[in-house]
Amino acid sequence: MRSRRVRKLFCLTAGLVVLAASAADTAAQDWRTITQMRQTTGDRNLLQVAVQYGAGTLDLSAGGPGLLYRATMRYDAEAFQPEFDYQPGRLRVGLEDVRVRGRNVRAGELDIRLGPDVPVDLQLEFGAARANLDLTGIPLRAVRLATGASETVVRVSSPNPIVCESIDFDVGAARFQAFGLANLNAQNLRFSGGVGEVTLDFTGDWTSNMSARLRMGLGSLTLRVPRGLGLQVRKGGLLVGFDSQGLIKRGDVYETPDWAQAEHRLTIDIEAAFGSIRVVWVDPDAN
Repeated sequence: MRSRRVRKLFCLTAGLVVLAASAADTAAQDWRTITQMRQTTGDRNLLQVAVQYGAGTLDLSAGGPGLLYRATMRYDAEAFQPEFDYQPGRLRVGLEDVRVRGRNVRAGELDIRLGPDVPVDLQLEFGAARANLDLTGIPLRAVRLATGASETVVRVSSPNPIVCESIDFDVGAARFQAFGLANLNAQNLRFSGGVGEVTLDFTGDWTSNMSARLRMGLGSLTLRVPRGLGLQVRKGGLLVGFDSQGLIKRGDVYETPDWAQAEHRLTIDIEAAFGSIRVVWVDPDAN
């Protein structure tokens, strides 16, 4: 079940839709831009980053050496209150609830840069956002992402310098694409999807085996898998089409012919209600 904070994002998203559909607002919007940043000093053990963003455009990427974080937010001050809270080892960024009712509210923009020097526990929660998350160059210990009705692209173009202990994606009615998941250097991945179109790309630098537990509602799921990787798929659910090209059915599982001899293996457990599942084989360095 989704957390209360995620449900709060859904409520905020629904409120924005209602406001946008209301009569035209005669009051001028008070657009402001605020930037906060901090250099890397002192304790470098871990930075816990929590981002909560109701609606708008969200960009996240790596910053340069010596930077701990930089966050730039453009927002309507008549409708939102920005939140920046930094304590040693912890950063919270987001927007508080709408403060003015009965007016047309437009979503803003949030850009976050995280430095390469301190390991990061990253937690992102957003509603009706268009999110571009380039995790390349950020030393990630954990990734937790929860979305509402969003369009999200995640990219990891080079290996994570540390072990990522957990990857957790909780996606609502959305279009979600994640490329280069092997580069996160993780052994476990969990994905829960509601309604939408999902692409999970497992290309990248494989250093160990990975297990993925996927739960889908109504929608399509595309699995991009590098050639040469050992793949095993267990599939359950109702009325789900499965394009198993390149796999051999053995009992209740589908496997690559060289599963037992493969240097690295990906095990996927899929539970889906309706929709389709497709495996696409790609060159190992494609992402």
